[in-house]
Formats: sequence, structure tokens, C-alpha cells
Amino acid sequence: MDDRGYHTIWDITGACATLLRSEKTLHRFFLSALEASGFTVISDMVHKFTSGGEGVTGLFLLSESHLSYHTYPERGYISIDVYTCGKSNHCINDGITAFFGADVQVNKRTLLRGAVVTGLRGRKHAVAQ
Repeated sequence: MDDRGYHTIWDITGACATLLRSEKTLHRFFLSALEASGFTVISDMVHKFTSGGEGVTGLFLLSESHLSYHTYPERGYISIDVYTCGKSNHCINDGITAFFGADVQVNKRTLLRGAVVTGLRGRKHAVAQ
């Protein structure tokens, strides 16, 4: 089994507070983006907070691993975590960027994970023992 992992972490600021409070809109978007990208959703859950900033937390359990998100509408901020094993997660990236629009600031980082990872120069490095 291929244990290569692709772990992309998103920090998006400047997002619409109304969108970040909408558990239904966010849930539908992430579900459709995952399905369109060919990921297999095993289970999912979403929680809407009713006090504080009225944010939303969502989780999708995938056969390939997971996607989670946490919103802070009062700050216009959402954090997204996409981790996949054996299959690159880059196919979902364009959809996420388009959904939140051009007016947001995006800080996205991808970590390569697994027992052995091939570096940028083609050399293999052990990353787990």
C-alpha cells in the first residue's frame, strides 16, 4: 500500500462572515468539491456554534484520510486541513480558491508525508521510523 501523504494546510483571511457562519453552504461546497475531485467520503459531520463567533467546524472522513475546517466569522478567517494518503490532494485546491473568491488572502502549505518521501531533487528521504 502506498503510504505517501499530502497534507495541505490553508489559512484564509478576508472571507465573508455570512459565508463562514453558513454550515449548510460550507458543508455542500466541501462535499461536492471532494466528490468532484474523486475522493471517497466515508462519513461527515458539521457543528454550528451558537455562541461566541457563531463559527462552524466540519469534518469529512475519507478513505484517503480527511478534510477538516474551522471558521471564525468575526475575524473573516477559515482554517482548512486536507490530508490524503496515496493520492495527491492538489485536485481540490483550485475549487477551494475559486469558492472563497479573489478578495481573500490565502496562505497554503503542503507537507509531503510517509515512510519515504522523494525530495525536490529526486532523492529519497526517510521521514518516519
